[in-house]
Amino acid sequence: MAAAELVASASRYALHGMGFVLTDLGDEDKIVFVNFWNWRPTVELIRSFEIIPEQRLVDLGEQCMGAEVTKAEAREIGRRINAEVLPKLAVDERVLWDLSTTREPDDGTFHKGADQYRNYGATRDWLEKFAAFCLSCDGFEVM
Repeated sequence: MAAAELVASASRYALHGMGFVLTDLGDEDKIVFVNFWNWRPTVELIRSFEIIPEQRLVDLGEQCMGAEVTKAEAREIGRRINAEVLPKLAVDERVLWDLSTTREPDDGTFHKGADQYRNYGATRDWLEKFAAFCLSCDGFEVM
């Protein structure tokens, strides 16, 4: 698939409410797709690292805002996930929106009110993939 077709496909993915598209700033063919359920807690992890200004963090959490993360920031995010998050996270654990962890499998229940945070869980597999992307990209744009 040509780069332009891939970008168009990624944009459709994001615009149809399926999640977010992360595109390497140095290689538009290097794209990572992530759903809302994994991305929201990931943004909270990034926030906890205190390396990106708050307004950009807000934009990272909104679809199609075009928020960018620099190469240096991406490297630090990847390094911190590998050093601080993954060593403490079991294979079957997820990081919830409030940054607590759970081994409770996602059963597809749509939680509301005070339990809404339980809808969002960044899996270990996702965090490993995201950390690897961060450590190899030239920064990224979130759509």
